[in-house]
Amino acid sequence: MCIFAVTGVVHAQSPQAPTLPDLRVPRVSQGATVAQAIGLSEAAIYYHRPGVKGRVIWGTKGSGALLEYGEVWRAGANEPTLFTFSNDVTIAGKRLRAGTYRFLIIPNEKEWTVIFNSEVRNWGTVYEPEHDTLRFAVTPQRGTHEEWLSYSFTDLTPVSATVVVAWEKMRVPFKVEFNLLPLLQGSVGSSGLLHNAARFALDNNMFLKEAHGWLDRSLALDKNFFNLRTKAEFLHLDGNKKEAIRTGEEAMKLIQARDIKSLPGFQQQQVADFEKLLGQWKK
Repeated sequence: MCIFAVTGVVHAQSPQAPTLPDLRVPRVSQGATVAQAIGLSEAAIYYHRPGVKGRVIWGTKGSGALLEYGEVWRAGANEPTLFTFSNDVTIAGKRLRAGTYRFLIIPNEKEWTVIFNSEVRNWGTVYEPEHDTLRFAVTPQRGTHEEWLSYSFTDLTPVSATVVVAWEKMRVPFKVEFNLLPLLQGSVGSSGLLHNAARFALDNNMFLKEAHGWLDRSLALDKNFFNLRTKAEFLHLDGNKKEAIRTGEEAMKLIQARDIKSLPGFQQQQVADFEKLLGQWKK
């Protein structure tokens, strides 16, 4: 028996230097994002937050102020401040299509100019006015000291909100509005969604004409306590009290045929509240 010995040389591989990640340090003006649902739409703002740091922020040209009147400001620091709207929006009475926009401000002694610009890729200090999509004037307001630039949404309704830009002692407010009705109409389909849309309209006293149609479609698909209760309230609102009571009694008859205690607590409360309301109507 022959045994063959096989020999070989193993060459050691040269060690590879590890790939190091890019070094990063915190930015002085840190990034922030604020987003707000408004009805069935959303508005989001991405920006960086400079600090006052004892500096004079606003002032006339030659005054040494950080932001001189009449000069375009990126309304933040570093990269451009960006607004994104999920649906077409109305600002200062003018329509702006859904999408992302560069946001800028030109401060002045009295009125300030607010700008939405469709160019969003360049650095924050780059401004190309030929891409302006919307410009309007805002009268700034004075407030308490805000050390770090902030954006917020106030005065919320189902169709609108006020955007407030705040830095140092200045506030720049403006209203954004969405057209909720076509979005609402496009979202309804099942009996439950149709009823929810009608209930929303009743509770917010809006789109009442359309809500009657949504509710009738909901009832045609699935008549139950909840959409009958809403129908009764619509009838009572329209002044048809006799029919409101009849419809309310039909709603109570349907729900009493079920085990009410098996319902979620908030629905049990709705039943109790409506029974009380129905009693008041009968008086």
